[in-house]
Amino acid sequence: GIAILAPVFPKREKQEPGDQKERPEGGAEVKAQESAEPERTPVRFRVAYVFDIAQTSGTPLPEAPVHRLTGDSQEARLLLARLSQLAIEQNLHLHHEDRATMPRGANGYYQPATRRIVLAKDLAPDQQAKTLAHEIAHHMLEHGRGREPGRPTEEAEAEGVAFVVCSRFGLDTSEYSFGYVATWAMYTDGPALVKQASTAIQGVASEMIERMEPQKTQLQSRTTQPKEIMALER
Repeated sequence: GIAILAPVFPKREKQEPGDQKERPEGGAEVKAQESAEPERTPVRFRVAYVFDIAQTSGTPLPEAPVHRLTGDSQEARLLLARLSQLAIEQNLHLHHEDRATMPRGANGYYQPATRRIVLAKDLAPDQQAKTLAHEIAHHMLEHGRGREPGRPTEEAEAEGVAFVVCSRFGLDTSEYSFGYVATWAMYTDGPALVKQASTAIQGVASEMIERMEPQKTQLQSRTTQPKEIMALER
């Protein structure tokens, strides 16, 4: 590797429960907006190693942009009904808003403090089902409620759960999910991101599937998820 000096920043101050922020789901535009936060000063520097692209080989990683789903499938409509019922069981409050009032580029967001999920009104059924699964996953992964693995990991976990759950019920979200995870991977150790999140993805995806189809899918979901998680890694 090529040795460089990398800055080490102080830890962020822990948020109080009442100060928990929305977690919008919307890909590169949302991330770019969040990147405009106040700068922090490094406390020291350390030696880190990077590699020139000429030193690497292998299958190209997925790239942004994220492609919003535009379909209106029967699978999505059935999945929406199941997910809406799951949200009620989880004591979550589901709302729809005009996109103009939402964070820029967001399809939906989750507010941990109020247990509120908001979806954009203009989403096609396929995207609406995928986004609702993503926001419910944030809740069941306890993001913003005591478990804070870091924003890139949170988004990889929630999108991974949504991808697995939607796949299990016949809705292919790869056109959106692969690019979405790749967007967040650009801000961390990309190739390792989904591997680090895979345990949480598999556990919560199993729970969601079993709650929506308690007996029929319990065994099947446990055998199909590793293959789907590996697809996200690629």
